[in-house]
Amino acid sequence: MGEIDMVLNRYFEDGERYADLINGYAFNGDQVVRKEDVQELDPRETGVAGRLGRRPGVQKYRDSIRRVVLGARFVLIGLEHQDQVHYAMPVRAMLQDAAEYDRQLRRIRRVNRRVGGLTGAEFLGGFTRKDRVCPVITLVLYYGKKPWDGAMDLHGLMDCAGYPEPMLRLVNNYRLHVLEVRRFVNIRRFRTDLYQVFGFIQRSGDKEAERRFTEENRVYFEGMDEEAFDVITAITGSRELERVKEQYREEGGRINMCEAIRGMIEDGRIEGRLEGKIEGKYEGALEKTRTVARNMYLRGMSAEDAAAICEMDTAQIEVWFREWGKR
Repeated sequence: MGEIDMVLNRYFEDGERYADLINGYAFNGDQVVRKEDVQELDPRETGVAGRLGRRPGVQKYRDSIRRVVLGARFVLIGLEHQDQVHYAMPVRAMLQDAAEYDRQLRRIRRVNRRVGGLTGAEFLGGFTRKDRVCPVITLVLYYGKKPWDGAMDLHGLMDCAGYPEPMLRLVNNYRLHVLEVRRFVNIRRFRTDLYQVFGFIQRSGDKEAERRFTEENRVYFEGMDEEAFDVITAITGSRELERVKEQYREEGGRINMCEAIRGMIEDGRIEGRLEGKIEGKYEGALEKTRTVARNMYLRGMSAEDAAAICEMDTAQIEVWFREWGKR
């Protein structure tokens, strides 16, 4: 997604929005996670393939990942932004989560070996019977217009027909969590501007629906956060909004989106009226030319001569002549 990724990553740098997303998606809007509970982490995921030789490593970058405190425990929650369906997403998410688990294991091993005292099996693995890793979750935010039709788990990528059922039960699965932004019906669970941003994206392409939504949420949209405005512009691909951004910038850097939408709609009406006037003038002139050409036809003039006098394409005059000849 490139530039869109950067816009979305800046938007979700805000801990309050990250917490709101988790509360709205995982806790039905209950305020379980506070912005103070959201802690930054390095988005690089470094996994190790194999244990022999030089142990080649694989490094991937998540769009974003945060440590989320839940009472005395915490969980790692990563976000992946998609504007198109990624048909191998269950494997991609599984690899990213596995790389994070591997990073946790390596950290625990370093601490244990520094402290010392490990023996037997614990010494070999560097991991004691009481050591624990924390859960890792990947949430895919999908912004595409068409519904997500990709697999929702690892088994969905497999053609399982013909395999014995006892064997299939041994094949581990890996679930995918996808929030379809344009079709998420519970946006009122959100308490931050996620509600306004997701709500506008859901209505994008329908100027009247956009106008109604901004008017219903006038207090917010009259002083919209620039990062939120940029997300709407990037996801909807609205060059009109991008063009008028500076025109409707208020003090403090916020954007008056109500006025921006109203201005865009009015500009469209003016443009439509101008086009209508131009089209009306053209149709009027064409009708006059047709009348002159018919008079020439009745006087027995050729289509070529009529076209030259009317300053009209000969092919069009011939069409009219054939039409009048059938009457």
